Amino acid sequence: MIRHPISTSQQKIDSMVATRDFLLRLTNVKQEPRIPREVRREARTLLRHYPPKRELKPILEKEFKI
Repeated sequence: MIRHPISTSQQKIDSMVATRDFLLRLTNVKQEPRIPREVRREARTLLRHYPPKRELKPILEKEFKI
């Protein structure tokens, strides 16, 4: 079992925002031209209900009580 150090609330929020940004990059053919079509499709599917950055941070800050 791999053990990870305990993350702070801010690190968790930053990770969620970075994950959203990564998924967005995967869907951009010009930014990442060598990504397989199936990976792009899955990234788009995951982003379908992912809130925009301006909504995501307040939701997470409320959740983690920052």
